[in-house]
Amino acid sequence: MAGIFGKSEEEREIQKAEKEKRAWLQSPLGKATEAKENGNGFFEIELEIAISTRTVVFGSGDFAYGKNKKSDYTELLSQIESIGWRLEHVGYYFMITGEESRDKFLASGQHTAVKGKTMGVYLFRNEVDS
Repeated sequence: MAGIFGKSEEEREIQKAEKEKRAWLQSPLGKATEAKENGNGFFEIELEIAISTRTVVFGSGDFAYGKNKKSDYTELLSQIESIGWRLEHVGYYFMITGEESRDKFLASGQHTAVKGKTMGVYLFRNEVDS
């Protein structure tokens, strides 16, 4: 029973469980499980594979410096297959998120550094359909 100052412990626990369930259903594994339970023939998911950030540094030959961050989804892909999906096709694309240009030092032209993400698109087939 709720007190005059808020929700009871039981109500807070129910809300917490509902919030966790909604978050899980939005996760890749949750979406795959829901699609499987709905009997869908295919399941597709996009995952961010890598992020590349670059910047052009003035001087020092005007090189572009930067960082790369890479993700590993092998465990997730294995978990999706373990619930009855079979990886059918994989594609990749690079999505540009920004760029930076500077004039070359003591030369004509410009140096450009491109920032972006490498995305993986994974298409699974329901093993029931194969």
